[in-house]
Amino acid sequence: MRRSVTALFLFVAALGLSACGADTSASTATISPGFVAAPGSAPAGTEAPGTTVAVVKDVLATEVDPPGGAGSTLTLMRYTIAPGAKLAAHIHPGVQLARIESGTLTYTIVSGTAVVTRSGAPAESVAGPVTITLAPGDSVAENLDMVHFGANETTEPVVIIATLLTEDGQDLAVPVTVSTTTPT
Repeated sequence: MRRSVTALFLFVAALGLSACGADTSASTATISPGFVAAPGSAPAGTEAPGTTVAVVKDVLATEVDPPGGAGSTLTLMRYTIAPGAKLAAHIHPGVQLARIESGTLTYTIVSGTAVVTRSGAPAESVAGPVTITLAPGDSVAENLDMVHFGANETTEPVVIIATLLTEDGQDLAVPVTVSTTTPT
């Protein structure tokens, strides 16, 4: 039974990687033994021990049509971004509120505006195109049609806790195409 649950988790994590638009060409490092898969490799559950995915997405809770949110799905997520991983530019079909739990995230807003709250500081609007760094305790509010992506340019995993309120039946993140130049 445990092997089946682990294989199912790995399959869901691999699907989540593509849904979040992770760049599977990124270098990898072990995040959590037993819950890892090599990007672009054999089917989940058949990878070599000690390999990883660029992003592990754990759905912690979800509710379809929550009170006051008919037509929406409320989801609580934990993202773990491996060292060297870079996500593809994407939007969320609704709103995502995210908090950096550990690690340092290089965060790029391609277009639109996010509300960033630094640990212990007041909220500020940050308009793209811009790249900033988010540290533990920092949070960000991302609204519909705000094009953005994150990268882990460090040697330690980045852990993010996020709540999403999205349209029923929509993916949590939708990859978008942007020009080949990104802001610095």
